[in-house]
Amino acid sequence: MSVLREETRLFEPEQCAREILGQLIRIRTPQPAGDEKDAVLFLKELLGGLTSDITIIDHGANRASMMLTLPGRDRSRAVAVAGHLDTVNVDSEESWTHAPFSAFCDGDCLYGRGAADMKGGVTSIVLVALELLQKGFEPSMDVHFCFTADEEYGGMGAQALCNSGKLDRVMEMVIVKPTNGRIGLAGKGALGLSVKARGLSAHASRPDQGVNAVEQISALARSISIMLRKRGRYPLLGLSTCVITGLHGSISSNVVPDRAEATFDIRTSPGIAHVGLMEQIHELARVQMQKNPPLVLEIVPYLDRQALGMDEDAPLVRRFAHIFKDLGLPWEMTGISYFTDASVFVPKLGVPFVVIGPGEERFFHQADEYVSIRSVLESARILRKYIETIPG
Repeated sequence: MSVLREETRLFEPEQCAREILGQLIRIRTPQPAGDEKDAVLFLKELLGGLTSDITIIDHGANRASMMLTLPGRDRSRAVAVAGHLDTVNVDSEESWTHAPFSAFCDGDCLYGRGAADMKGGVTSIVLVALELLQKGFEPSMDVHFCFTADEEYGGMGAQALCNSGKLDRVMEMVIVKPTNGRIGLAGKGALGLSVKARGLSAHASRPDQGVNAVEQISALARSISIMLRKRGRYPLLGLSTCVITGLHGSISSNVVPDRAEATFDIRTSPGIAHVGLMEQIHELARVQMQKNPPLVLEIVPYLDRQALGMDEDAPLVRRFAHIFKDLGLPWEMTGISYFTDASVFVPKLGVPFVVIGPGEERFFHQADEYVSIRSVLESARILRKYIETIPG
C-alpha cells in the first residue's frame, strides 16, 4: 500500500481505488458478526498519517465506527458524508464463480461480497479524503467522513455517532449507497415484524373444526398488503409492500397447525408513520381474532427504519444538479427501495440529505456481486466537487 502512504507521491486514483477496494473486500465484515473494527483499523492506518482528527467509536465484540474530520474555515458548521462498512452474509460460497472475499478483478470490474454494497462507496469516500488531505484543501466548513457499523441491520454505528454529539453542527448529509450514478431523493422505510399465531388444531380431513395458524398469518399479511396498496404510489418509489420472509408452523402432515411463527418485511413510503401503521396493524389483528376464535395473534417489531423523502427543488438537490452539469454527467433522480443509514441520521439530526454512490442495486446482496472501478472513480469526482463547492 506504499502508493497510499507517502504524501509526496503522485495521487493515482485508479490504482488507489483498486488497492483500497480489494483490501476492504478481503477484510470480512458480514452480518451478523460484523467485525467492522478490522476495516476501521485499516482505514485509520491508511489515513492516520495525513490527519490526527479521527474518532473511533468502539461498539465492542470487534465492532466499531469511525469519523474523520476535514477542518473547514467555519468550524461552527459542518456537512457529513457517510458510508457503511458491514455487508450481508454469504449463504453459500459454492454459488460464487470466484471466492467472495478474494477481490477478483476482471478488467474494470471487481468482484466480492460488499463490492457494490458498500465497499465500492466507502472507497469513493476514502479517495476523496486522501486527495483533499494530501492537497491541504480547506473547505468552507467542516466535513465529517463517517464510516459506520451495522447499517444492514440495526444502525448501531449511525446511532452511536448521533448520540456522541459529534454531528450536532451538521447542516446536511450525503449518504453513499449504490445508485448507479443517479441521485436518490427518497428511500423506503423498513418495518420488520415477528408474528406468532395460536389457533386450534384438528385433523386435516376436518379443517372446519380447527383454526389454521399458518393460514391466519397469511391472511394477516394479505390484509396489511391491501391496506398499504390503498395508500397509493409514491413518486420514485411506487407502492408500499408487505412480504412474509419466514414461516414455520407444521405439526404433522395430517394435522391443522395450531401454532405458527413468521417474519414480515414491510417496506413503507414517505408519509407513512410507523407508529400509526402499527396501530392499524394491531386493529387488523384484533378484527381477525374476533372473527376466528380462539385465535391469538402476537406482533412484535424487530426492525424500525422510517421512510424519507426530499423535494426535488430543495437547495441541496439543486446544488447537486449543478454539480452533475458541471461534470458533464446525466442528471437523473431516483428512489431507493432499500433502507439506509439516512433513516437514522436524518430524523435525529433534522437535516436534508441525498443518496449517491457507485454500483447498481440489482447486483448487491447477490452471488458474484461486483462494482465497476469506473463508477467508483465517478462517484469520487461527484463527492469531491460537492465538498469543493459547499457554500460559505
